[in-house]
Amino acid sequence: MVAAHAPVVRRARYAEVATIAALVTDAAHDLPLAEWLVPGPQQRPTVLTEAVRIWVEHALFFGEVDVLANADGLIGAGVWFHRYRQIPPPAAYEARLAAACHQHTERFTTLGRLLDGQRPETGHEHLTLLAIAPDHRATGIAARLLDHHHSRLDRYGTAAYTEAFSDVHRDLLARHGYQTRPPLHLTRHHTIHPMWRPGQPPDAGN
Repeated sequence: MVAAHAPVVRRARYAEVATIAALVTDAAHDLPLAEWLVPGPQQRPTVLTEAVRIWVEHALFFGEVDVLANADGLIGAGVWFHRYRQIPPPAAYEARLAAACHQHTERFTTLGRLLDGQRPETGHEHLTLLAIAPDHRATGIAARLLDHHHSRLDRYGTAAYTEAFSDVHRDLLARHGYQTRPPLHLTRHHTIHPMWRPGQPPDAGN
């Protein structure tokens, strides 16, 4: 049960794009994938934040972003895209990505091509990013974000898709009904796990 004083999940505002991008970077900068994308630890936070910002901003137009905040600021975010039909890339994407990533652009492009090539054609909602502030890991924030969004999807029997970039992430998603699909091998040492949550039939009693 959620405590009465606990913050509620809400939709993000456009003014929060930069804050959400920084939250994602803070949550993910030490993942093996992030280290592959930007090997230099000093450059990594800036590059990741600018790259992630492009997609957070895009989701506000072609999806939605759920956030949780406490008195100190944002502590969790889920970035979703509505993929019921084809959506365009972010405006001036190649130029913006190059400006954000500099010499690391090709690695981001390689990752993007790999993920795009495996995304299901069946209509679904795509959980692109799920980020929890490091100080709030293992406190149920991720589950609350997922449950909030899934409750809406389940009212309409809508499927969901995502990619897990770590074993912890994969285990969390499995507990929320996601099924693992064949893995994607970015490199010999970096494996990504696509995951699919079938649409739940709406309760016939409702």
